[in-house]
Amino acid sequence: MKWIVISDTHGFYSELYKILEKESNIKNVIFLGDGINDIRKAKLDFPDHRFEVVAGNCDMANGLLPMNIIKIGDYKVLMTHGDGFDVKTSRLGLRRGAINMGVDIVLYGHTHKQYYEYLDGLYIFCPGSVKPDVSTGYSASYGIMDFSEGYPNIYNCEIY
Repeated sequence: MKWIVISDTHGFYSELYKILEKESNIKNVIFLGDGINDIRKAKLDFPDHRFEVVAGNCDMANGLLPMNIIKIGDYKVLMTHGDGFDVKTSRLGLRRGAINMGVDIVLYGHTHKQYYEYLDGLYIFCPGSVKPDVSTGYSASYGIMDFSEGYPNIYNCEIY
């Protein structure tokens, strides 16, 4: 089973659309916040897709949770935007929270910077943002989680 992991679309629906078209064989999508209106459009354009969504700090008053734990196979996955864990400063709070919640995988956004770490049985992953950041040199990106080998193979993909 494969999942597309996306965060921080911020109104760049055309980029989100490109991802979903490019990865048309993957029908499971995790969205980590900041662009809920883009996801609402995507649900209409891709009705055969399953969307798991959390709210970001820019998704005010939408009724969505700021984090959620889902089960994928034998793995517990924490979805969060990350602002509640102050991920722009450090991932230490995120790691501690994940350990306390007993999850295996943490997916977060907010920083717009791609990140991957596997340490002591915990996967931590940020797919970056669909909007390139010229000032930092980060490319427009998203992630893939592939469980077809029985374990999570998690990696970043660039849109262009």
